[in-house]
Order: sequence, then C-alpha cells, then structure tokens
Amino acid sequence: MKKKIVRLITYFAVLTQGFSLFAQKITLNEAIQKGIENRIELKTQALNIQITNSENDKIKAKWLPQVSANGDVRWNTQLQTTVLPFALPGSSESQTIVRLGRPFNNTFALQAEQKVYDANKKIDRLVNDTQTEAQKNTLEQQKINLKQSITEAYFSAVFNKEKLRLSEIALQRANAYLEAAQVKFEQGTILKNDLDKFSLDVSNAKLAQTKNVQDYELSLVTLQYQLNTNDKAEPAEDLTSILNYSQISDSQLNTDKRTEVKAEEINLRLNELNVQKQKSRNLPTVSAYGNYSAFQIADTFNPFASGTWFTANYVGIRANIPIFDGKQAKLSSQDFLVRQKINQLNMERLRNDFNYESKSTWNTLQQSKLNLEEAKKNITLAQQILETDKFRFEKGVIVISDLKNSEYSLQNAENQYLSSIYNFLVASVRYKKASGNL
Repeated sequence: MKKKIVRLITYFAVLTQGFSLFAQKITLNEAIQKGIENRIELKTQALNIQITNSENDKIKAKWLPQVSANGDVRWNTQLQTTVLPFALPGSSESQTIVRLGRPFNNTFALQAEQKVYDANKKIDRLVNDTQTEAQKNTLEQQKINLKQSITEAYFSAVFNKEKLRLSEIALQRANAYLEAAQVKFEQGTILKNDLDKFSLDVSNAKLAQTKNVQDYELSLVTLQYQLNTNDKAEPAEDLTSILNYSQISDSQLNTDKRTEVKAEEINLRLNELNVQKQKSRNLPTVSAYGNYSAFQIADTFNPFASGTWFTANYVGIRANIPIFDGKQAKLSSQDFLVRQKINQLNMERLRNDFNYESKSTWNTLQQSKLNLEEAKKNITLAQQILETDKFRFEKGVIVISDLKNSEYSLQNAENQYLSSIYNFLVASVRYKKASGNL
C-alpha cells in the first residue's frame, strides 16, 4: 500500500514538473512587455500609423511642380485636303484644291504646372494629422485591452498553479489517512464502512488533482496565446507576492482620458474639418503653367534635318472659380454637422457609462477586499483549530476522523483564500481600466 501511494505521488509530481521542464519563468511585467512586442494586431496598427504619416508627404508632393513631357512622331499617309472658293491667278477653275502640311510631322513638348493657391491645402494637412492621431489612439486602446487580457491570463495561471499545489498536499494527506485507517482496520478498531470513507476521500482527491492539472495546463496555453509566442512560459510569481504590490486605493478618476472617449473627440474634430473642407470647395484655385514645344514638318523622315524644326512656348496663370455645384457642398456639410452632434452625444454616453463602470468595479473591488480579509482570518482560525485537535488526538480525546475534518477545514480555508486573492487581483485590474488608470 505504501509503495502504491509513493508511486501515485511521484506520478503527479512528474506530471506537474513536465509543464515547467522547458518553460521560461516570467513575471507579470515581463509577460505584458512580451505580449506588446509580439501581438500581431499591434504590429498591424503600427503599419497603419506609418501609412497615415506618409499622407502628409503626399500632400506636400502635390505642391511641387508637375512636369510632363510628350513626343509625337506622325506620318501622314494622306494629307488633309481643303477647297478654297476661288481660283488662283491663271487658273480656269472656279475653286482651288489645297493639300495642307507635309507627310512627316514630329512634335516634342514640355509642360509644367505649379499650384499657387488652394484653400484645401491647410485643411488636408489638418485632416491627415487628426487621422494619424486617431490611429495612434487606436493603438493605445489595443495596448490597454491587451494589457488587461495578459494580466488576467497571468493571474489565472498563478491561481491554477497554487490550486494544483494545494491539491497535491490534499492527496498526500488523504493517502496518509487511508494508510493509517488500513492499519486500524486490520487491527479491528474500525469498521469496513469507515475504511471505505477514507478510500472515497482518496478517490475525490485524485479527481481534484486531475482537474487541477488540466486547468493549469489550459491556463498556460491561454497565457502562451496571449503572449503570441511558441515558447512555453509559466509564472515566476505567486499570488501573495503579486498581492503585495497590487494594493490600490480610490484613485482619481480619469474617465475623460479613456481612449474610447478620445476616439469620439477625434472624430468630432474630423467632422469639423470636413465641414470646412466642404465649404472650401467653393473657393477658387490658382495655378501657374508654362509650355515649351518643338515641332518638325518635313517631306521625309529625318529628325536631324536643319531648317525643319520650329519652336513655340507660352506661360500663363489659370484660375478655377466654382460658381454653382448643385448645392453638393452645402448638403455634404450639413451631414457632417449632424455627425458632430452624434459625436457629442456619444461622448456624453461614454462618460456616463464609464462613471458607472468605475463605481461598479470599485464596489466589487471593495467587496473582494473584505472577502480576502475574512478568508485570511478563516485560515488563522482553521490553523488554530487544527493545532488544538492534533493535541487532543495525541491525548486520545478525539478520533482520527475528527482530526481529518479539521485538516479538511484548513484545506477549504486555504482554497477560499486563494480564490479571494485571485478575485481581488482581477477586480483591481478591471477597476484600473474602468477608472482610466490602466
């Protein structure tokens, strides 16, 4: 019987150690940093920011001179014919047939244009800067959500690891009681029914151990997913050490600084700029332009023949003044004015939601703190009871079943304490997010 118990305990020890054989020990801060470095959505969002940043360069490029060149080599296989309604001197005809041009016409032209005034230039840059700010805000919002997810996954892994440790102790305790009961049964001091109760305790302890092994393994898989890594990782901290640096007070509410509110503020500015952009459509645009052309007219194809090339050039200023666009700009600006009102209503709703969320999570945090304090008192009380019952058992005042019940009460108190720490830590990180301090 003793060898069987030793093999069973060794099996679970090897099984749990197998999780950490090649796993990297990692702290909560290291896990958060690793997740921020590895998560694909953050890398994608960083590229989106890069794209919006490049838009300003495109806006600047539109104000550089636009220069184009074109060439045309033409062979007129049949010259254009026109009829003049009079006869040339010495001709008996009543009209004159004239063929215009030469068989070969070659042209080269250089065209340049420079914007001088466009009211949209400043607005386009402001719109793009605001869009860039929106992309950065989205990245920050993703980081906050990711930080919460990694933190809760880390807490879960630590919690399940602690539960697994306690269940190992519980299994050892149950097997020890079963072994002692077996001796007493062989001595005839207890009944078979009493021995079966101890066997049932061992069976229940095995089931709890198996479940805790599975829960811990799943929590490590979840943590690995949150970190987006192929490397195995397991917590390097326990719940008590995390609790020591996670104590928080009723900090100042920063709900107005939450990224969701800021997103609506940015959208409000974008819609204000879009109203200005629509109005600027009715303002004139001014451009300067110039052209240099060279063309050749010849009877044979010879681009290098002297005396066959002729040049022409011109410069000018072009103004485009919108007069009536069918009220499109006015109607579009009205749409953006309505969207501004929607943004303002959304901001008000979000502030109300976040104020409620912060108060709700603070109450949950305070309740979990009270539960934690009570659970800690229960452990102290259960330890005192167990010490007393051990003394009473040694003196023969109580039987082994009474001592077993006291140890089980301590075990339940320890499990409740672990659950209370875990609930408190989860409540604290959710309060930090709700209050805008995560």
